Amino acid sequence: MEIAAQPPLDQRKQQILKAVVSDYTETGIPVGSQALAAKYLATWSSATIRNELANLVDIGYLLQPHTSAGRVPSDRGYRYYVDFLMEEEAVSAAMRRQVDPRIPEHPGSMDELLEAAAMVLALITESVSIVTGPTALNARLKHLDVVSLDSQHALLIALLEGNLLRQQVVELTNPADQEALSALAGTLNVELRGLGADEILAAPAAGPGTPLPQLRDEVVGHVLSVLRSAQTGQDAVVLHDGFRNLLRQPEFGDVERLQAVLGILEEERVLGQLLAAFQDERDLQIVIGAENEVAQLHTCSLVLTTYRAGSGRRGTIGVLGPTRMRYPQIAPRLRYLSRRVGQVVERMLG
Repeated sequence: MEIAAQPPLDQRKQQILKAVVSDYTETGIPVGSQALAAKYLATWSSATIRNELANLVDIGYLLQPHTSAGRVPSDRGYRYYVDFLMEEEAVSAAMRRQVDPRIPEHPGSMDELLEAAAMVLALITESVSIVTGPTALNARLKHLDVVSLDSQHALLIALLEGNLLRQQVVELTNPADQEALSALAGTLNVELRGLGADEILAAPAAGPGTPLPQLRDEVVGHVLSVLRSAQTGQDAVVLHDGFRNLLRQPEFGDVERLQAVLGILEEERVLGQLLAAFQDERDLQIVIGAENEVAQLHTCSLVLTTYRAGSGRRGTIGVLGPTRMRYPQIAPRLRYLSRRVGQVVERMLG
């Protein structure tokens, strides 16, 4: 769901909106005119500030939870702030010293690297961190094996270029033993090595003399599925950390609201598909409240960026937290960590 196009704000309204977002982000308490006058806008009268606050409520940038309460930013207000008013903080030398030692230069496995990245990201953002494993932008088959599980099932083991390993269970229409499966794997390695999904589809069909044509079609169908999943990122490993950070936020004092968010985070497949939908060439994506199509996340914001390893692989690093998030601080820290992770992944995969 997208928020409607933003009407322009004059300079005074921009200053007030920026002050409300800054104060509410820090305190979590609705902001009144007196607080704004005392902390941010000392040269303006409380009456002037009250009038501008009321105007910002009328045009949808602020909300007033109760008649006598102060104001809080709406999703539309946060969006305007992020797009036009936000001033990103520099990543300090102290923060770099906190991050760098925690990202292993030569991890023993991809999982070790991703787990380290998720842990340090939760630490430096005080949010729930989300990290996906690298996926191939143009997935190509490097090698495959087909291993018998029983007479009706086999395991396809596909190694993609970039040394990305994928596995998928193949349900066999007709029984096949290991000898037949190994012979088929040998044939397909000759025919399909180095090809992507589109090229495999465009390749000539197996001739009438091909042994076990139905078995071949079933295995090739699963190879195509693996290649497509690798390209879309829907099969990417998703790790997250920092659930305790949500518990510290007053927005999630409502147990039902917290359980709804945790339910989405625990559904790795759903979360992987959600993240894959946001992967594109933009440097950073901030998805605020109802902009998210998943209803359970309408009280949250996602801040996402992409780490790149060479020209052919990428993964997602991001955080999830309440819409009342320190966007100017989180955005540059995400970028810094994504560069560090991308460098290590590139060394690992070559």
